[in-house]
Amino acid sequence: MEHSAKNGGLLTVKETARLLRVSKTTIYRYSRKRLLPHYKKSYGLRFRAEDLEKWLEQGKREALFLAEKILKNSLTNPAPVYIDKSEGGQKVARTKPRRNYGYGSTYIRKTKKGISRFYIDYYDAEGKRKQELVKNATSWEEAKGALDREVQNALDIKYGIIRKKERISFKVLAGLYEEWAKVNKRSWKTDIGRLRGMSEIFGGKLIDSITPHDVERYKAERIKDGVKLTTVNKCLQILSKMFNLAISWGYLRQNPAKGVKRFPEEPFRRKKVLSPEEEERLFNAVIPGYLKSMIRIFLNTGLRRKELFQLTWEYVDFKNKRLFIRETKTSKSRYIPMNEAVYKEMKALYSNGKRQGLVFVNPKTGKAFVDIRRAFYGACRRAKIENLILLDLRRTFATRLLESGVDIITVGQLLGHSSVTTTQIYTMTNQDEKRRAVSLLDAKEGESLLHIRYMEKEEEKSSFPICPFSMN
Repeated sequence: MEHSAKNGGLLTVKETARLLRVSKTTIYRYSRKRLLPHYKKSYGLRFRAEDLEKWLEQGKREALFLAEKILKNSLTNPAPVYIDKSEGGQKVARTKPRRNYGYGSTYIRKTKKGISRFYIDYYDAEGKRKQELVKNATSWEEAKGALDREVQNALDIKYGIIRKKERISFKVLAGLYEEWAKVNKRSWKTDIGRLRGMSEIFGGKLIDSITPHDVERYKAERIKDGVKLTTVNKCLQILSKMFNLAISWGYLRQNPAKGVKRFPEEPFRRKKVLSPEEEERLFNAVIPGYLKSMIRIFLNTGLRRKELFQLTWEYVDFKNKRLFIRETKTSKSRYIPMNEAVYKEMKALYSNGKRQGLVFVNPKTGKAFVDIRRAFYGACRRAKIENLILLDLRRTFATRLLESGVDIITVGQLLGHSSVTTTQIYTMTNQDEKRRAVSLLDAKEGESLLHIRYMEKEEEKSSFPICPFSMN
């Protein structure tokens, strides 16, 4: 910077062009249009470094504004057309083979076999022109979506919002999600198992290059492999959570899984509820011991399997007839009142047990139970009850409460649910209950429901005993 030292810190056109990474012609053009702050000297144009820094900051703000505009207008701009008068002198609108959007363009090229492929044309963070094939694009909208993402990334890198080295692959994101899940989710082991199938599809792709089409392709591959639709939905839920975390961590701007529809799960949800006759057969088939007590407690409290396995005597309140559930799936403690059946069962266990530590201790290990499905399924086979699992006992508890007139909010609180939507999954009402509910709206002999209620109230008034002091 010898010239700048000689001219009191002022930069020449050449030095300014080198600093801004543009040509000298561009510097002259910007100065002529008064877009660039400059000084006219007898020996030519000169520029001050401080003024250029302010100008760059202003340009950065304009670039951010452009980025927001790209995101808001994504997939909404109308297709540009041109007018062709060659057909009988009439104006015919035809789509251009190239669509310009100001910050880049999309166009179509045909292969030797005549297949149309979509391309994008833009400038990267270093000012180099890029013309790239959009592999999975099947429409102009998908091609424009790819253009928006690449231009957005270029702007972010150029103006320091993100650095180029921070563009991570899906495998890296999977590792970061695994670390997060171990701390924040009880079911992290299940999530890690499902991440393996995702990595086979997305591989080493950069997460900011993953499109909704890629997520749809992943969904189709899982179905093709014979995976249940409910499991596919859970995988999509994990995938969406990963991308949302990547957004909060600054690696991504948009969630490509956000618009991907999930399958309706209602037809595939379990609807098994234990009937009173089946309950009697089950208790007769159970070998006396811990399993019989557990089944009775499950049916009368709606506890989760792990909640009962981890229950200790210090949280059994005989005085107030309630159980305190500390270790829950939602990490929220709650109290469960003991009805007479549970109270008698707990008293019997307390009088026959060691009265400290776990309520149920595995006799083989001396520790808490992990699984009782083998013993439970054996009892179901002896009782000739098909398609019954432990979770159905919890569903039976909730359904019986609803049929007894308990509101769904209270049922959800007893089950330990954080939302009513989850409670609805666990509850069922039988056809008799539905028929009885609908029959309440029936009118007698064509009379209106309001008239019926009015007549019932009048009958109640007339049923009062006559006052002995009446004048009649």
